[in-house]
Amino acid sequence: MRFLLTLLILLLSVTFCFAQEANNKTISTESEHAVRLISPAGTMVRSTVFPGWGQFHSRNYFRGSLILLGIGSSAVGAFLAHQSFTTEYNNYITTASFDPDDATLFASYDKANQKYKLRMFFIYTGIGLWAYSIIDSYVSANFYNATSQIRSVQEDAQQIENLGLQVGITPSRLYLGVVKTF
Repeated sequence: MRFLLTLLILLLSVTFCFAQEANNKTISTESEHAVRLISPAGTMVRSTVFPGWGQFHSRNYFRGSLILLGIGSSAVGAFLAHQSFTTEYNNYITTASFDPDDATLFASYDKANQKYKLRMFFIYTGIGLWAYSIIDSYVSANFYNATSQIRSVQEDAQQIENLGLQVGITPSRLYLGVVKTF
């Protein structure tokens, strides 16, 4: 019992010392370590105005480039399919107007219809990629924000790991100190 009482009195009379090492580095301001977050709604608007812009804004360059390439390819394909469709359709119209009972009339119609379907495929593919770009820009912005915040928390945790406790005993006293190393 005396031992516990002595230990309790010793712990209550401990002098807390906070030691800090001096350092010549300048103290960084809070604004230097502030996390730059991206607005998901802003990236959606950017992707609505110009496909892929939202991905570039959220630092997802590869996906933004793929979207630009896909929509550009769809636009070129739709243009070329439209030119081919116009030619085939004009052939069909001229054949139908001069000889409506011609046996090649249905073949000419089928060619024009195939070119029309190809043109519509490219147009719908481009519209689908654009819609995907809008949705993906929102998701990419949220992922970018999450990874930025995780990185900030990890940096803070590394700074906290530099804190340490120092316990010392001298013949006259027991001391406990918090030490921060830089």
